[in-house]
Amino acid sequence: MAKENLTSPVGRMVMGSLYKANTTDHEGKPLIVKSGPNAGQPTVKYFFALAIPKLPTDNGHWANTEWGAKIWAAGNAAFPNIAQNPAFAWKIEDGDSQVPNRKGRKPCDSEGFAGNWVVKFSSSFAPKVYMLDGSNNAVQVLQEDYVKPGYYAQVAFSFEGNGSAATPGMYINPSMVCFRGYGPEITTGPDVASAGFGAAPLPAGVSHTPPAIPTGVSMPVATPPAAVTPPAVPTGIPVIPNHSLANNAAGIAPPPAMPSAPVTPPAHQMTATATATYEQYIAAGWNDAQLVQHGFMVG
Repeated sequence: MAKENLTSPVGRMVMGSLYKANTTDHEGKPLIVKSGPNAGQPTVKYFFALAIPKLPTDNGHWANTEWGAKIWAAGNAAFPNIAQNPAFAWKIEDGDSQVPNRKGRKPCDSEGFAGNWVVKFSSSFAPKVYMLDGSNNAVQVLQEDYVKPGYYAQVAFSFEGNGSAATPGMYINPSMVCFRGYGPEITTGPDVASAGFGAAPLPAGVSHTPPAIPTGVSMPVATPPAAVTPPAVPTGIPVIPNHSLANNAAGIAPPPAMPSAPVTPPAHQMTATATATYEQYIAAGWNDAQLVQHGFMVG
């Protein structure tokens, strides 16, 4: 029978990862290709499970759902005489079942299983992840771990019989996953509540506050570097600003030098041979001509 395609209702992702591949099976053995031209070669498997809420119209079996009826028909068509066997691997589980699996786990004890049909998807390739924008258009999301266990999603997948007479069952292979909403994240590994932290009494000497600093002990404090102080200008020495240096630094040419005014000699310039001032000679009865004649004044 040919491969068929479906899109699931909105469900909650309760197991696995859309981003991290498994390299070993449930027994810890390396995964290998089981059939075809690549049989025996190493392979990987992406696995996750979607919990789809049960409806009253299901009448106690997933085959009565709209999506489940198509998978049921395909399985019975592929294995007409085997599909009714309880060992047939439908890859769909009743989340309320109390029948333990080969590891001793009861589906009803797993978080998010109760009240749901749990569909298990697997593929050798990671499914593409999408979200809906404001116009309800699907936009691919490349961010890793965008959809985590506990979140709500829809899955586009294919299904067909696995063609194995030894281990008959269905292939349910996801191709695309669309994020639809947040839910409480489901984590794997030991539950921290079961570890019993806080039950043991504290030994003597334990304090809930850090110890106080002993008296006389100071904590090292970083000292900022001292400010650099310019040398003081000595007192008593006038500081004359050099405007030409400041102007040159600013690109301003110094003003041209002012021409010196001509020095006018005194009107009555006495010579070195004069023994008195001009006024004293005049007071003694001399005149200008006599002073020039005797060499006492420049003519």
